[in-house]
Amino acid sequence: MDKRECPFVHYIFVLIIGFIISVILYYTLWESHIYAIHTFLEAVCLFIGASTFLIAWNTADKMFKTNYIIGYGFLSVAIYDAYHAYLFVSQSLAHDIFMDLNMKYWILGRFCEAIVLYLVSLNALNLKLNKWLALTIAMIIPFGTAAIIYEFPWVFPAMITVEGSTLAKGAIEFIIILLIFLSIVNLSKHFDHDSPVSFRHFYMALIIAIPTEMMFIAFSSIYSFNIVYGHVLRVFYYYYIYRSVFVAYVEYPYEKMQLEKIKLEEAYRQLEESKHEILRRQDVLMQQEKLALLGQMGAGIVHETKNYLTTIKASCQLISLLTKEEGTIKHAKKISKNVDEMDQIISKFLFMARPRDTEFTEVSMCDLLQSLEGLILSTSIVKKVDVCFENSKEERYLLCDEGQINQVILNLCKNAVEAMEGMPSAKLTIETGYDDAANEMYVSVIDNGKGISAADLVRIGTPFFTTKSMGTGLGLYVCNHIIKEHKGRLEVSSELGCGTTFTIKLPCLIEEEEDEDEKEYTNNMLEMSCNI
Repeated sequence: MDKRECPFVHYIFVLIIGFIISVILYYTLWESHIYAIHTFLEAVCLFIGASTFLIAWNTADKMFKTNYIIGYGFLSVAIYDAYHAYLFVSQSLAHDIFMDLNMKYWILGRFCEAIVLYLVSLNALNLKLNKWLALTIAMIIPFGTAAIIYEFPWVFPAMITVEGSTLAKGAIEFIIILLIFLSIVNLSKHFDHDSPVSFRHFYMALIIAIPTEMMFIAFSSIYSFNIVYGHVLRVFYYYYIYRSVFVAYVEYPYEKMQLEKIKLEEAYRQLEESKHEILRRQDVLMQQEKLALLGQMGAGIVHETKNYLTTIKASCQLISLLTKEEGTIKHAKKISKNVDEMDQIISKFLFMARPRDTEFTEVSMCDLLQSLEGLILSTSIVKKVDVCFENSKEERYLLCDEGQINQVILNLCKNAVEAMEGMPSAKLTIETGYDDAANEMYVSVIDNGKGISAADLVRIGTPFFTTKSMGTGLGLYVCNHIIKEHKGRLEVSSELGCGTTFTIKLPCLIEEEEDEDEKEYTNNMLEMSCNI
């Protein structure tokens, strides 16, 4: 039965199939071959009951306790049914004594079934008996009661007389249906579509048992349709009992093993992912340790190198002052220029190894750009690059290190000028603006140079990555580091052949903070006035 299948739909399907089979048997064979058909249907139930017992017997050490009860319980039921089937065929049904005896064995078999089903629904008998002891009990009870009833019929109340069914028979049948109904209620509390298949087969057997018993109660004679329909439904009912035991021992463990396999595969996959993540973190940690060691070594080397560069530069300046030979002066200036470039490169390495502390002060973005205009213009004009400043009319204050922000802007402008080298109509645009929604000031450095490819764009800002033939790949890394220290962002967009735009976005001071600073300044001035 499919796990996704609704039990009610399956139940209706069984009732319909059972009804069709019963109609065929009733109108073709029942009246003419009543003993043969009855014996055949009883034999099928006996075979299923015996098979259920054999599964429980041969798997006693591994069997679930509920299926253990079913197996040995239905052995007792099979013994009662065997007595009933034998008497039905061999004895004269006209004889009131044997008719009543036959009915007693039948009722005892149904009552034993109901008790077994109810015990299973309660999940009773936590301790399993030795299988030989359980077999002895399962056989003594039906054989003993059958012998007692046969020898002393008055011990058990009469079930049927010439007038029909007795009150005792009706009372016992009512108890049987009540026990089955209570069993269904007990199982319904735990039933869901994800329950084990064996559990759902047992549930299906219980709900089929209700109409089965009702058919046996409602019959008027042994030739009535109710008897045929009841026996056919009983075969289905026994089949689902057998399936609940068989599936629990054979199919369900396999299904559980498959689920465990899936869980193990998932756990293994997660373990592999964790392993790769640990290795990745180890690699990152080793890389960081290498960079830290490199930084420490580099800081020492850079410091000593800068001392020698200072000496070389001072010597060049001294040569320029002492000599009047143009060639010597020219070479001295060239050496001095190269020393300055080396000093800049070394300073970048030194910043990476041991960056200085950031000193935050209130700075106006407009004032900051105005202070840089002359320097940007002088360096750009030499390279034959037109410069255009588009300053925002919004006046906002930033909390930043003015020297570091100047370093970032000048470095971006220097890169932009170098990217436009040798290109006609080279133009550098420096644009400022204010984003009211984010409360940010931005500075965009725009060039119409050769641009950056998409592959290189994703690596921009990575240490030691550069597109310049003589670059170090540290300039943008340092710039990005400075902007992050200021809780800002450095964004870049570029298109080959069209140019590149670098945008610095920095958070502005909130107006409330500015008002508090002004208020504090005013209070300080008042205190000073009072003191005076």
